[in-house]
Amino acid sequence: MGKSKGMTSREIRAEMVLRGVKLKDIADRAGVSISAVHQVIYSVGRNKGYRIRPYIAEAIGRTIKEIWPDDAA
Repeated sequence: MGKSKGMTSREIRAEMVLRGVKLKDIADRAGVSISAVHQVIYSVGRNKGYRIRPYIAEAIGRTIKEIWPDDAA
């Protein structure tokens, strides 16, 4: 069986829309800026956002490994 590719940023955002979750909702729960959540979802820069990932996963009803299989903390 092949390796799971995880979810793309578009798939994460689609799940958020389906569940009515906004970036601000995740940012508030994680105690970070909206920009920080955006950076994790879109993998901007070097910060992989390991501290924020659990909040994103919880918000869309997925595990960290389902979203980021190769980098899960």
